[in-house]
Amino acid sequence: MKRKKRLQTLDRFLDLPGDNTTGDENIGPLAEILGAEIIVADNCRILKIVDDIELFPYSTLKDINDHLPSDLYQNWHFVTKGDSREYDPARFLFFDTETTGLSGGTGMVIFLCGYGYFHQNCFRTVQYFLPDYPDEPLLLKLASEHLTPDTVLVTYNGKSFDWPMISQRLTINRMPIPGIADHLDSLHPARSLFRRLGEDCSLITLEKRLLAFDRGEDIPGFLIPAKYFDYLYDRQPGKIPEIIRHNRLDVISLALVTRFIPEVLNRPEMINSASLLEGVIHHLFKNRRFKPMAGYIDRVTPGYLEECSLTAKLQYSLALKSLGQLEEASRIWQSAVSNTDDDKAFGHLLELAKYQEHRQKDVETALETVELLLGLESTPRRKKELLHRQKRLINKVSRISSKSL
Repeated sequence: MKRKKRLQTLDRFLDLPGDNTTGDENIGPLAEILGAEIIVADNCRILKIVDDIELFPYSTLKDINDHLPSDLYQNWHFVTKGDSREYDPARFLFFDTETTGLSGGTGMVIFLCGYGYFHQNCFRTVQYFLPDYPDEPLLLKLASEHLTPDTVLVTYNGKSFDWPMISQRLTINRMPIPGIADHLDSLHPARSLFRRLGEDCSLITLEKRLLAFDRGEDIPGFLIPAKYFDYLYDRQPGKIPEIIRHNRLDVISLALVTRFIPEVLNRPEMINSASLLEGVIHHLFKNRRFKPMAGYIDRVTPGYLEECSLTAKLQYSLALKSLGQLEEASRIWQSAVSNTDDDKAFGHLLELAKYQEHRQKDVETALETVELLLGLESTPRRKKELLHRQKRLINKVSRISSKSL
């Protein structure tokens, strides 16, 4: 009886509206709406949408050649402590996906794969849309054909999501994972450089704060999987055109943000806020580019460095220290004495105490600085080190005093 009741419960799903319309009937109208080509192979169907964006109307750099200098992009721009290896942007393939979920897992599928690359005098986007799950092998095959041993893949969080996702789906479908020349993830340098500019480092936020375009009304990313499921259910276009637009703009935005990263690292005149300068200092510091940092800040509009946080100033001062410019570094450390209410002053005062003791040979002043440090909040380990330094300095002061008698 219970089994019969369960079967009757399941029967109510047999006549759902979505089951009355097949993908075969609606794929033509959807392709027409999207301006897509229907590709059929191996009993699978995929929609291919190609758009040529002439001279980047979304960018202040109108000439496509301004996006293609061969000496612009370097490995260390994207990889922490990377080298000075240069990349040819003509080999860049900008890549973004839309999936049936946002948290990963073997059950998740890529239903939209978007690429972008420089093509003649424009930027071309190519997108592949999955009409239904059984068509996945063809989408993966078409997407893989863009990946060659010369390709430099560029993504935004793609090392953690998009690339593992497509690799997983290829493996599940028993298809080879194509080899590429390199994979650059623009999210990491963007966080390093721009996270102080706003509440997050999403592409949409960076478009508004850094770039010259606003995408206007756009479907939120978290709604996209549900809207695809709606399409699978009723086979109506619904939000699919908006999803295609969202993905296309993500690819364009990725190319522009990627372009902005080396641009701001090479042109100090682009600094228009202390927050942006802090990001550049942080990025150069963690990549140990101390000499370029000193030269860069020398050419920044006066005033922005003074407005920077104590953390950024400390990183700059440590770069100067490594270059042997101790006098200039000490002026930065000394300026922190009046900011002892800020816990970030600790590093400045510690460096100042070292400078006073070892370079200026002013033991008494170094002792005063250490005692000032002891009045700040610190970890037990730091406290222990400071007490040891204080004891040593007291002994030095005592020896100097006894010699002067």
